[in-house]
Amino acid sequence: MSKVSTRKIGRSVPSHRLRLMMLLSTVSLVMLIASGCSKGEMAGGDGGTELDELIWYYPQNKANADLPLVNAEVNRLIKDKIHASVKLQPIDFASYEQKLNTLVAASDPMDIVWTSNWLFSWDSNARKGVFQPLDELLERYGPQLRASMSPRFWNDGKLDGKQLAVPNYQIAAMRPSLVIQKRFVDKYKLDVTKIRTVNDVEPFLKQLKEGEPGIVPFGTTRGFFTNHIYGIDWRVSVYQGDASHRVLPDVPPEMKQNFALVHSWYDKGYINQDAATLKTAADVYKKGNTAVWFDFTGKPGSEAEFKVGDGGFDVVLVPLAKPSFTGAASSMNAISRTSKHPEKAMQLLEMVNTDKQLYNTLVYGIEGKHYTRTDGNFVKLNPDSGYFTNTDWVFGNIRNEYLPEGAPSDKIEQTIRINEEAEVSPYYDFVFQTDDVKAELANVKAVNDEYYAALATGTVDPAKYLPVYEDKLVKAGSERIRAEKQRQLDEWLKEKGRK
Repeated sequence: MSKVSTRKIGRSVPSHRLRLMMLLSTVSLVMLIASGCSKGEMAGGDGGTELDELIWYYPQNKANADLPLVNAEVNRLIKDKIHASVKLQPIDFASYEQKLNTLVAASDPMDIVWTSNWLFSWDSNARKGVFQPLDELLERYGPQLRASMSPRFWNDGKLDGKQLAVPNYQIAAMRPSLVIQKRFVDKYKLDVTKIRTVNDVEPFLKQLKEGEPGIVPFGTTRGFFTNHIYGIDWRVSVYQGDASHRVLPDVPPEMKQNFALVHSWYDKGYINQDAATLKTAADVYKKGNTAVWFDFTGKPGSEAEFKVGDGGFDVVLVPLAKPSFTGAASSMNAISRTSKHPEKAMQLLEMVNTDKQLYNTLVYGIEGKHYTRTDGNFVKLNPDSGYFTNTDWVFGNIRNEYLPEGAPSDKIEQTIRINEEAEVSPYYDFVFQTDDVKAELANVKAVNDEYYAALATGTVDPAKYLPVYEDKLVKAGSERIRAEKQRQLDEWLKEKGRK
């Protein structure tokens, strides 16, 4: 039998055995290559490895039929850049908090979670350990994101010195305003420059009541009392400039005046009769038959958003107060403690906040299908296209957005200017610790749930029901809450050397 000598084998091997070994090696190599290709195909062809999937929860106004198409486009944009995919999980605003609380209680896997100071409270959830610290993640995976905002914004996502949320750059100031349909402004030649207070619009409401059958002159849900328009500091309920820093009761004189005014409007038929029972502001004006309503924020560009939700009618925004800096905690994204891929989550957040194409895909959908580019930076939207959010502020930095038709061309510049120029409360850094008055706060909330909406919308007579409301607030513990807040505020002022 012939023998073949080979250096690689190191000894003489029969030729048929050598051929068999070479054949087996070739088969193994082919199988290895095929296996690698198979994995690459399953992962979208990404270098032979499966993509990490991120899960992102955030609130939206309604479900969108084309969400799967937009989700696929988002994944196409991020795949090669961060080697991950994302599963978008929008939940309607009314259900968002309850749904997220359930997911958190079950320790369900989540990566990015939208949070705020008014829905799914970022502060309380951060204290419970729901979110991961982001400082190291930002340094390693989000340097562009970190550089995109000033400390003034980042500070609102901090707790006990740790960064726990990424603010979405948007309007960070409150500018209470009236929203008025332009067709009625034009028809009745209303000089909006002369409207300085809420009371100033009453003659116009009278004109609308007498001259516009079927039109609601003034629409509201829970009234429009806000400290901003009555010279009261929004942060701690202290009169602006009050050297004594006295915390006001739950029902200050200005609120009583407001209730009396609204009740007179209700009796005159200016206010929608179902005001006390409506749940959302959109229910007031979505049919296009409400001429005036109150907007607590008054952000630049909201005219376009209101037009879409107001039956397509143009509106005019009439500010009633100087903007006050309220911070960035009204819209933020955090990384859940249950995230299996926090590094990828941070990379995605950086990309959403710095990549214009990705951001606008999340906000507006797919170009040519859900929106079309028009002149300059403007886009034309179709609310019935299958994807319509009307919530640019939920996703990230609005400085990256295209402008919807109807928005002022300088919307972004206005937003930046207002954010920079807005007055900052002298009590801005004060945080009321509520641990010792939890029971009282719950009791006061129950009283407010029963009486406030009816009083604030003018549905009931304050002469009769306001004394009952105040008495129940005191019995629920409102004065104990005020005393505790005053005590903490006095200590805080003393530490600051201001008292």
